[in-house]
Amino acid sequence: MQHPLVEMACREFYHKSHIDEPLITGKASSPEEKNFKEQADSFVRDIGKYPHAFVLACLMDSGVDADVAWSIPYRVYKELGTFEILDLYKVKENKYVEMFGGEKKWHRYPAVKAKVFYEAVHKIVDTKFMNGDASRIWSGKPSSHDVVMRFMDFKGCGFKIANMAPNLLFRYFGVEFSDYSFIDIATDVHTMRVFQRLGLTPYVQDSEIARIYTIVKARELNPEFPGLVDGLCWEVGREFCNPNKPKCEACPFSKFCEKVILKGHEVWK
Repeated sequence: MQHPLVEMACREFYHKSHIDEPLITGKASSPEEKNFKEQADSFVRDIGKYPHAFVLACLMDSGVDADVAWSIPYRVYKELGTFEILDLYKVKENKYVEMFGGEKKWHRYPAVKAKVFYEAVHKIVDTKFMNGDASRIWSGKPSSHDVVMRFMDFKGCGFKIANMAPNLLFRYFGVEFSDYSFIDIATDVHTMRVFQRLGLTPYVQDSEIARIYTIVKARELNPEFPGLVDGLCWEVGREFCNPNKPKCEACPFSKFCEKVILKGHEVWK
């Protein structure tokens, strides 16, 4: 018998479930910002024209809000006037550092992420397997193991991003894999908090141990596709299951949540 969390994920986060939804979803404070977010989203979603934009956005997605990270490829395009992979390849590393670390920094860690961006571009071009075409990472219905490992091979890509990327490709772009068993939940403060409050994992103060508990439990819940519950838990964690004032009555998990809310020492804020 499936856990209600898995049942809900199957209904709402299936193949192509988010194909018409934006990746950049944050609220805009002005019409200009709204227009920028829409253009940046359209740009990074065009994986037919610029598959490397998706890969580069994934690599930017740490240490900052997701909307900030996913806007960076579009910012580079606006700055350079091109996003062809060979044109990006010609840009010197110090130019990327300059762009990322300008008056309005593009990232919390501009120099580090500029180097990650630069090296990823060179990897996409120089690696014989890709030869300038990043879509070869996921084209041809590869195994989930191969896709995760191909992302892990990029400098700056850890376990979380390597599992988030194929999950997004599955839901937002309709990319198919030969299996989904190696796509784990991409643990962060939201997903770990949701699992703990649902009563699925015990509370531990060490966040790294909490990550392991969450990953292992997700594998137990749905071994054919452990990461299927990822997006759902992330959205609920961000919108309802807040660290200090959870909106339990409005939460879609309310009927099956054990509401293990730790008063006085809330974790993973």
